[in-house]
Order: sequence, then C-alpha cells, then structure tokens
Amino acid sequence: MKNTKVYPIINILFFLLSLYVNFKSVTGGLGGKSIRELSDKYSNLFTPSNQTFAIWSLIYLLLTILLLSQFSKKLNNSVLNTPLFLVSCVLNFSWILFWQFEFIGISLLVMMGLLGCLGVINFKLQDQKQWLLKVPFGIYLGWICIATIANVTTFLQSIQINITASAQQIISMAIIVTGTGIIAGVMSKTKNPFLSIAAAWAFSGIYSKRIDDYPSIAYLAITCGVIIFLLGVRQTYKLFKPTN
Repeated sequence: MKNTKVYPIINILFFLLSLYVNFKSVTGGLGGKSIRELSDKYSNLFTPSNQTFAIWSLIYLLLTILLLSQFSKKLNNSVLNTPLFLVSCVLNFSWILFWQFEFIGISLLVMMGLLGCLGVINFKLQDQKQWLLKVPFGIYLGWICIATIANVTTFLQSIQINITASAQQIISMAIIVTGTGIIAGVMSKTKNPFLSIAAAWAFSGIYSKRIDDYPSIAYLAITCGVIIFLLGVRQTYKLFKPTN
C-alpha cells in the first residue's frame, strides 16, 4: 500500500527533473551549447532533420498525461508502481548530461540502458490494452530505438573513423534497413504498434533532410517509414479488434 502512494509522487518528481535537464539542454544552459548545435556538429547521413526532434514534446506531453492519471483507480499501475519509470527518468537526463559535455561514448552506453529499461516496461505492458499506457511508452521506445542507432553512428564519427563518402552512403542505407527490422521485431515482441509512429516520423525526417543531396537514402528511408507504419496499423487492428 505504501508503494502505491509513494511511487506516483516520486515518478512526478523525477519526471520534472528530466524536463528541467531537457529544457536546459535545448536553451544551451548545459556545456555552453544547445542540443541542436551538438546534433549539427555530429550530423551524419542517418541524422533526421532538426524539426523531427519535436517528437520529444509529444512524448513528454503523453507522459505528463499518464503521470497525472496515476491517481485514477481505473489505470493499471503495475508498471508505474515499480522503480522502472524513475530509473528511465534518471537514464534520460543522464544521457543528455553526458551528451551535452560531449562524452559521446558514455552517453551512448547510458542511452542503451534507457533502451533496455523502456524495453522491459513495454514487455510488461504487452498484454495491456489501455491506450494511456501503450501509446506513450510505445512512442518513447520507438524513438529511443532510432536515437540509439543514430548515436552509434555518431560515436563512430566522434572517434574519427575515416570512411569514404560512398561507403558512408552504403552504411547509412544498411542502417536504415537494419533499423526497420529491429523496430518491426521489437514491435512484434512487445505487442505495441505505437513504436511505428516514432520510427515512421524519424524516417520521414531523414527523407526531408536528404532528398536533395542523397536521394537514394531519402527514398529508402521514406519507403521503410511507410512499411513500418503499415505494420503498426496492422498490429493496432489485431490488438484492439473486438473479440466475439
């Protein structure tokens, strides 16, 4: 009983701390550079357009609604009444802190931890049909899957591995296809179709950024985005269709 009363408050406090760190990173209050400036500094062919990162606003809005709903008896709090969410908050602001001070390798490791934590949360929710739980954690996990792949590429760039332009293009296309397969697999295992929203959005961002200089990458990205979105629509129907 104590946990059911304590966790909602702790979750909100750690979430607010995450929001604060995110706000400081956007405004350049951490390390003297904004997160956008650092993203531009380490830009690679897998990095989507800057406006794509606005999905963080949607993720935080959905999580805010979810946390405010913790106090409703209608919500199944089997995940929120465990340390998992607050751990995800700690990992969230930790990777941002390391990123802002350009500890790229450590930031990547922390993000992998966040990916694992969100994966566990989604696995625990795989038999849930409450939209309030499935949607925010699904989109969150989908975006972190893409962000982790992008940060692996960024890390390789940061250690100055010399790769020719043509090789970079081939590697980026391979990463897009691999990322599509990973998202499809995780979406199937967690029974959460909402991962597809974040993935399709990210691929559309790659398309808009690369259509002029790397059209082959752009068309592959948008094709994979459409495929993953349609897989998500199909799984949504299977998950929420009425049973006789």
